[in-house]
Amino acid sequence: MSQTEKRESLKLLIEAFNTGDLSLLEKCLAPDAKYTFYGTTKFAGVNDARENIRNLAKEAFPEGIKFWIRQIVVDGDYGAIHWEDLATRSGLRYHNYGVFFVQFEGNKIKHIWEYIDYERFKVFLEYGHYQRNVGESHF
Repeated sequence: MSQTEKRESLKLLIEAFNTGDLSLLEKCLAPDAKYTFYGTTKFAGVNDARENIRNLAKEAFPEGIKFWIRQIVVDGDYGAIHWEDLATRSGLRYHNYGVFFVQFEGNKIKHIWEYIDYERFKVFLEYGHYQRNVGESHF
């Protein structure tokens, strides 16, 4: 598969988060796609990607989340998206930076590893504290 098709799969993954249209996952995820989420929250572990994304959308970001893509890199069967995100829940603000590192199967994503500041995520998810700015920002 071409690098262009793989880049489009990565963009579709972000579009699914940004729009809340999780049906887009069928166009970019392999049938048995996995999602590795690090940290100590209830989302941590290696899980079914579709289920994990649905649970994140419903429980962590019920008001939605917006990602801004800073960079996409594709190299053979692997790729990465460097991003910035912003969300609110019950008036509380969440802002973070991170990277999805992925493995492809053909032009679809087979495995996602998410790397973020998990302490910031945990505080937002479990304690509801306001998130401080983390540096230069698109938002």
